[in-house]
Amino acid sequence: MHFNKKINLLMKMANTTNTRLADALSVDPSLISRWRTGEREPADDSRYIPLIGEFFAHQARQDFQRVALLELTGYHLEDKNVDEATIASYIIRWLANESKISIESIELLLDSIGNIGETATRYKEMPLPKEETGQLVQAQVFNGKDGLRAATRKILLQAVASDQAHKRLLLYSDERLDWILENQDFLKEWVSLMHLCIQKGTKIKIIHTLSRDSNEMAMAVQQWLPFYMTGAITSYYYPRKRDDMFNHTSFVLEGIAKISSTHVRGESEETINYVYITEPNLVEEAAQSFAVQLNLCKPLVRTFTGKKTRQYIYQQNSFFTMATGNGVGMQSLLLIGMPLNLLNTMLERNKIPEHDRAAILLQQEQRLQLTLSHLEHKKFRLIMSLPRITDVLKGYVPALIPELLTQQPFTYLPMEFHAHLQSLIQLLKAHDNLEIYILPQKYIIQSVQLFAMEDSGVMVFKHHNPKFVFISEQKDIINAVRSYIYQESARIPKRERQKSYVLEKLYEFSNRIEKRAKVRMLP
Repeated sequence: MHFNKKINLLMKMANTTNTRLADALSVDPSLISRWRTGEREPADDSRYIPLIGEFFAHQARQDFQRVALLELTGYHLEDKNVDEATIASYIIRWLANESKISIESIELLLDSIGNIGETATRYKEMPLPKEETGQLVQAQVFNGKDGLRAATRKILLQAVASDQAHKRLLLYSDERLDWILENQDFLKEWVSLMHLCIQKGTKIKIIHTLSRDSNEMAMAVQQWLPFYMTGAITSYYYPRKRDDMFNHTSFVLEGIAKISSTHVRGESEETINYVYITEPNLVEEAAQSFAVQLNLCKPLVRTFTGKKTRQYIYQQNSFFTMATGNGVGMQSLLLIGMPLNLLNTMLERNKIPEHDRAAILLQQEQRLQLTLSHLEHKKFRLIMSLPRITDVLKGYVPALIPELLTQQPFTYLPMEFHAHLQSLIQLLKAHDNLEIYILPQKYIIQSVQLFAMEDSGVMVFKHHNPKFVFISEQKDIINAVRSYIYQESARIPKRERQKSYVLEKLYEFSNRIEKRAKVRMLP
């Protein structure tokens, strides 16, 4: 790639001007213009090359800019957390057409080539070594997709039949999922066997890979969702892109059997072999290999059920603490802005012991402080719906904050909901970085609350029984949830997204509650 194309790409990525770059280099902007048209070009050893690299490395403040630079210069996308000087060195090397292969490596290669004729005569002829005999093992070989289905059926049946306590199923495959999904009879059988394995006490660990298409990975998570709700499954992903030459499959039922396959991607289905082995030491080695692999991975999905759903609050605090980007949420029930005095009143009304109340109030205070701290520097967009006013007046609306913190059912009294709504109104008025859009109930899944921070993670909370929390820090899932929320917010007419309009609607709803509660003498 010629220098003018490189400098134009960098200028576009940094969204900068000829004048700004010229000021950084202490040159006339016309020189930058001539570089960009190809009329002039600095030499590879020009003093300007390091200055250009430092300038654009300094401009790359956001993760997406660093990722773009790394991709452009041929480095791993996951290296975005390296320091500015390292990013600058990558750009300098790329601009100067320097190879990533070190000069020392080239010198060694040239030296080896130069001495080929001489070194060939140095080798002494040796007697042929004795041919060794490896360990003989019994193995069953299954071919193609039908074979993979048969081998999987076999290992799941072994898991169901085994009385071994605390057995684990270790799963890794970067093959396409159509071997499961395209055969409906097998899919039903697979689901049934998985449920039986879990009922028999099998714990499952699964590793996904980013070489899998993102939509396919999302589909895999969806298919596994019922199993996640049992708490028996933990899933991980390998954060780096793998090569796309080979497919690998390794299923291990600890202490009992393993299935393995490595084949060239695109290879004819009939030639792919899946080897089923029960040799104890080979099964153990496969389990150890999986453990090493797992150390290179990150959690893909964490799930919590029942009383453990209080993790939603803990994790939300963690995401606020880590966040350097904007946040979004989509809620059918209020989860933001509950004041401490209201929470204390509700806890007292539900007879929560004083020492428990103190801990809960402290946690809510920390949560409020983190929210306010975030809004000082970053945006948060909340898409919400308002309940039916009759449900508010009848005391039917769930109160999720005390419910999550105590794991006891809570509902608002009419004026308690009014107080929470008033607090939200004050929060909206006080912070320019807070956006609230009101969406009709029919467009929001009423049982699900969404929360996503663009560089931290995503959470999905199902508050109806059985309660369920789904958490992921994988970027494709975060971006997909954020895109979904933004797409849903686009349903709202532009006029109705204005803060003045939203405040008017919230005031109107709040006043209706107050007036009707007074008429009916409701608390």
